[in-house]
Amino acid sequence: MKIMRSGITFGIIAGLLTFLFGGWSVAVIGSLMGVGLGMGLGGKLERKDPLKIAKDVLPTALTAGAILVILSLYQNGFVQNAIGKQPAQLNIVIFGNLIGFLGTVLFTTLLAGMHGLPEKQEQQWKMILLAALIVAFPFIDKLTALRWTAQIIFALIFVILGLGLNIVVGYAGLLDLGYAAFFAIGAYTTGILSSPQHGLYMNFWIVIWIAAAMAALWGFMLGAPTLPLRGDYLAIVTLGFGEIVPVLFKNLIDVTIKEPLTCWIIPGFIRLFGGETSMACITLLEHEDLTAGEKGISPIGRPYLPFIGEFESSNPIPWYFLIIAIILLSVFIIRRLRESRLGRSWMAIREDELAAAQMGIDPVKTKLAAFALGATFSGFAGAFYAAYIAGIFPSVFDFSASIIILCVVILGGIGNINGVIVGGLVIMTADRLFLPALKDFLASLLTHTVLPSISNPVVQLAVKDNANPILYRFLLFGLTLVIMMAVRPEGLIPNSQVRAELHPDEAPVAVVEAETPMSNKAKKG
Repeated sequence: MKIMRSGITFGIIAGLLTFLFGGWSVAVIGSLMGVGLGMGLGGKLERKDPLKIAKDVLPTALTAGAILVILSLYQNGFVQNAIGKQPAQLNIVIFGNLIGFLGTVLFTTLLAGMHGLPEKQEQQWKMILLAALIVAFPFIDKLTALRWTAQIIFALIFVILGLGLNIVVGYAGLLDLGYAAFFAIGAYTTGILSSPQHGLYMNFWIVIWIAAAMAALWGFMLGAPTLPLRGDYLAIVTLGFGEIVPVLFKNLIDVTIKEPLTCWIIPGFIRLFGGETSMACITLLEHEDLTAGEKGISPIGRPYLPFIGEFESSNPIPWYFLIIAIILLSVFIIRRLRESRLGRSWMAIREDELAAAQMGIDPVKTKLAAFALGATFSGFAGAFYAAYIAGIFPSVFDFSASIIILCVVILGGIGNINGVIVGGLVIMTADRLFLPALKDFLASLLTHTVLPSISNPVVQLAVKDNANPILYRFLLFGLTLVIMMAVRPEGLIPNSQVRAELHPDEAPVAVVEAETPMSNKAKKG
């Protein structure tokens, strides 16, 4: 009964999403729903023969697919007329709904059935299937003309930011409310080094590493004065750092840097003993506009590869695979860090800093490494972001950006890499993809239904202006977090240790992420 309720819920949600996009979206949404439903149902069922599991979930898959198709047909037959748009062509309706239905049934039964395989094989086959879907997505998106890839790229940028913040918050237990500052440092480093505005024209493949190193350096500098601080005090200091950096970049419009040895130190000593000096002062920068203030830096150099040429905004597919490659590199590095001695030290500091210090862990080096390495990944994200939009503006890196990144970690599951990826995709696709589509849907619906019946032009204008869900995006984010904290405080895909702490009475459950080496050693002992 529980799995049937899951199928009905997924089917209704996916069917309602087709109201926003229409056309071929039912095919893509149905396939994605099948993936999510199959992975969700697999964890709820006992491990047995794969064919038996597939047979058990088949009614649920058929129900979800049928609900999706019914709502999709209703959208094309009635909703499209209500919002003043032409229904989709018959061939799109037939083939789109057929693919959506088959995708729902196929992926639900396939992924749920994989739960009957041995655990290692199950993970391998799921990774193969997900990799195939990830590779195929931009080409399917281009074929269906949905144009979702560009918005998914923004979501993946925040996935990288979430992975970096997860090191600081999830592994080391250090609350950082100014993480967007490192994002800004990586972006502005890229802008300054590769923009024609400064005449440097450095190659993107070199600049991205410099941006990451610069962010790591500033992470080290932020971590140094915060070593004695914990809890709320640490949060306040990082919040202040996050507020300072955008203001700093906003005002670096008249910078003069003089070499201190020839300008002040040597002449000062000579004058101290009554002498005179005519030594020339070496000026490194004089009245240089580094960041262009509120106008921002634009344009910015972009990546170039043989056979592809320079990456362009009109073709998001190369950008998509570049950000996927950066995420894979980030996940590989972070997993290795988590399983290393440094990763175990972070977790020990998170649980009890005093006890960790007594056991021989150096809190100073451990915390500084967490801040520096966490900031490194924001440098990668900042460099990619600057090149992708070909411009940087200080308003992008305000406090709200830090809060959204923190929401990504909390919603997905603190301390869990897979959870952070899911959290980033959920929050940012809702923000960049679904809210704009909902805005257009509501505007068309009101224009053709409610607004013509309102005679007062002032009321009509007020209704039209306020029926914009983008205005309430932070309200929706806040409401989502409140509900999550009440219903599932451990996140969508929780870390096993966090879940055990929040639900001590529950029996152990299977988690997506592998246990730490320390816990494995304890089991063997």
